[in-house]
Amino acid sequence: MKNKLKSKTETLCFGFFMGCCLLLFSCEPQTMSAEAIVLKSVETHGGLDAWQAVKQISFDKETKLFREDGSVESHIEQFQLFQQNGTLFGKIEWEEDAVDMRIIYDKNTTVKYVNDSIVEDINALKKAANRFFAAQYVMNQPFALLGDNVSLELIETKFVNGREAYAIAVKYDNDAKDANQWTYYIDVETFDVVANKVVLKDHTSWVENLNYDTSTDFKLNAHRKSYRLNAAGEKLYLRAEYWYKNYNTIYE
Repeated sequence: MKNKLKSKTETLCFGFFMGCCLLLFSCEPQTMSAEAIVLKSVETHGGLDAWQAVKQISFDKETKLFREDGSVESHIEQFQLFQQNGTLFGKIEWEEDAVDMRIIYDKNTTVKYVNDSIVEDINALKKAANRFFAAQYVMNQPFALLGDNVSLELIETKFVNGREAYAIAVKYDNDAKDANQWTYYIDVETFDVVANKVVLKDHTSWVENLNYDTSTDFKLNAHRKSYRLNAAGEKLYLRAEYWYKNYNTIYE
């Protein structure tokens, strides 16, 4: 009788122990801080020290925009170049409707050219500046998420194309009340950035990172798709598709 009781007690204890272990492991992804997750992602994508040592990065970007019915709205191939060590400098060049377009940012000033003519229209220059900084923002991720002006919050985990990912809400110190709301999704095993969501004034976009370029010392964007979402967070339609290639990095 004592042996049976002892055996039953040991079985219960073992079961309780295993249950605690399973609970511990199932909760483990939630125990990391948002900052630790982003730091691991930065290391996976090449490391912050290496990124900060890059004097110049350039690449070709191809963009297709789609209408809601699936038809192609535009197809543009760009050359983008950024210098970020010291004073920010960059340029974006492309051809649109047989016209050469160029945006140059230098010494805190944005200049836009149409063929060889400088654009003077204030609204056109504002759009050009927004285009430049949007391109620079995308190019800098996930490295810029460790900036001093960035606040990170782990809000959930979510499956993205079959990959479980941490959802990290990102806020910036200078955000206005109506600022874009960013969420980055980082694979819980590889720490790749697999997607991001941005809530804007008039719509919400969901961008998936499908492939990465590893031709340099970094894991960078190679193929992405952007979807418009409805109020329930469901995909409405494919809005854009992006391809990146011919990366070139120059160090100090």
